[in-house]
Amino acid sequence: MYNKKLNSLSRTQVKLGMDLKLVQLIAYTDWHETYEEQPNGTWTNYSYDWMFKPGAMKEVAKYADGIGPDYHMLINESSKPGKIKLTAMVKDAHKNKLVVHPYTIRIDKLPNYVKNGQQLFDIIYNKANVDGAFTDSPDLGVKFLQKQHQHQ
Repeated sequence: MYNKKLNSLSRTQVKLGMDLKLVQLIAYTDWHETYEEQPNGTWTNYSYDWMFKPGAMKEVAKYADGIGPDYHMLINESSKPGKIKLTAMVKDAHKNKLVVHPYTIRIDKLPNYVKNGQQLFDIIYNKANVDGAFTDSPDLGVKFLQKQHQHQ
């Protein structure tokens, strides 16, 4: 079900005596972000589709310590200002003891359901309940977390 290369990475980590935290980045398959080599030597687009199905986070937890989804994957497309609907991804990940660090909060490309970056940080941290996040505006992220007493 999951990428055989990841299993190989885990074995290499043990063989070299490395204790690294592994994070499974998650993309939509149609983004064509990752390719994998087939036994016949051809390269095909990796399908992330299985990571959105029930039970997927249990499989990911077999080889990774966390996930890094695009933050849009955590918030239902039908969300409106004041009516945020979350997907089950964070809850499923946490239920399987995975940390969640979504990418990339960008203040210059806000979704329609927020008016500013502080609202987006609030949704990501306080509603979706992520463990951390990637952002192109770390200064605003730090200010938000300081107000939340989560950063010193």
